Amino acid sequence: MPFIVSVCGVICTLFTLYFAFTSVGGVLFRKPEKVPRRPAQKRIAAVIPARNEVAVIGKLVESLLAQDYPRELFDIYVLPNNCRDETERAALRAGARILRPEGTIRSKGDVLRMAFSQLSATGDYDAYCVFDADNLVSPGFFQCVNDMLLAGYRVAQGFRDSKNPYDSWISGSMSAFYWFMSRLYNESRFRLGMSCHLNGTGFMVSDEAIREIGWDTHSLTEDLEFTALCALHGYRVGWMPEARIYDEQTHKFWDSCVQRRRWTAGSLQCMRRYVPALLKRRTLASVDMALLFMGNLLCVIGLVPGVGTALGTLPFFISHPWRILALVLVGVAYYLGCCLLAALLFRAEGKLCRRALPGIFGFPVFMVTWMPVNLVACFTPPPRWKEIRHVRGIDRPDH
Repeated sequence: MPFIVSVCGVICTLFTLYFAFTSVGGVLFRKPEKVPRRPAQKRIAAVIPARNEVAVIGKLVESLLAQDYPRELFDIYVLPNNCRDETERAALRAGARILRPEGTIRSKGDVLRMAFSQLSATGDYDAYCVFDADNLVSPGFFQCVNDMLLAGYRVAQGFRDSKNPYDSWISGSMSAFYWFMSRLYNESRFRLGMSCHLNGTGFMVSDEAIREIGWDTHSLTEDLEFTALCALHGYRVGWMPEARIYDEQTHKFWDSCVQRRRWTAGSLQCMRRYVPALLKRRTLASVDMALLFMGNLLCVIGLVPGVGTALGTLPFFISHPWRILALVLVGVAYYLGCCLLAALLFRAEGKLCRRALPGIFGFPVFMVTWMPVNLVACFTPPPRWKEIRHVRGIDRPDH
């Protein structure tokens, strides 16, 4: 038993050190890669899956129509699926085109597969930009896509920002989490010459990539699955820090747990399906994706040394109760460290104010709750996709 505990501890320590370095090493030690601005010439299609999004779809379409990009070079397609409201009518009123999915639609991946198949067959577009219906988009997004395409990138992720960080402690914590993913995780990887990871919305995929790779996703996390397919085909996913999308974060704790359980379940599906092929390819991008897919399982494995150490030292603390103070201090240090990280992220976004305090002080709790979410996902069947309502139909992010 001690040997197993030690092995699990070493594995989890190495895993943690690897992700700590890849998440901050590039930001600390490498200068950002500059992609030159080029004249607008690429034709772009915005693709927006939408299910019961009447409250928000119009604002997204308006923000896309306000792009600083020639209007004749982009089109906006809303893909209403399984709707019970007036999403389609609201999208048409705002100025979008409608592309209706055919057949049975079980997931966002099904919608995108159909859309890319139809749009690519026309030969009208150089690239497709995927957005969630609750997003707002910065005016320079399409220009960044144009520049990335002309620089040779075929897939790229934009900066996933938040439009409602002050709604609750959960929306604030979710905002800080995505700022971390954008400012450190993807930014650092791009500076290190690695491949970024797609984050579900605000990303670009070229028509060339669709024709070569296709959109053959089957998991609950189609974004990470397609990132894995890019790694297997030798595509480096680029990073567009100036191409911002503002996402509506859920403001309810239970809804965030439902979301995160789905993400973990999808990651486990991808682990079973792709890890052997990713490791066999032995490129930096493929091994990085394999480690990402194994991350949730390794978090659960990390409980073994944690529980083993706790049980082994329990008699010691029982006989020396005053030493429990050391454990309390460790907990306090963790809590304050997470609060400091969240505060720095709010400050980096220019959103550090009194309204940010619930998100800052709730962030450590949010991070701790990943463990039970991972445990549930590891030992239960994959959940069905559950709709989470979006209601923040606002013109601009909440500052």
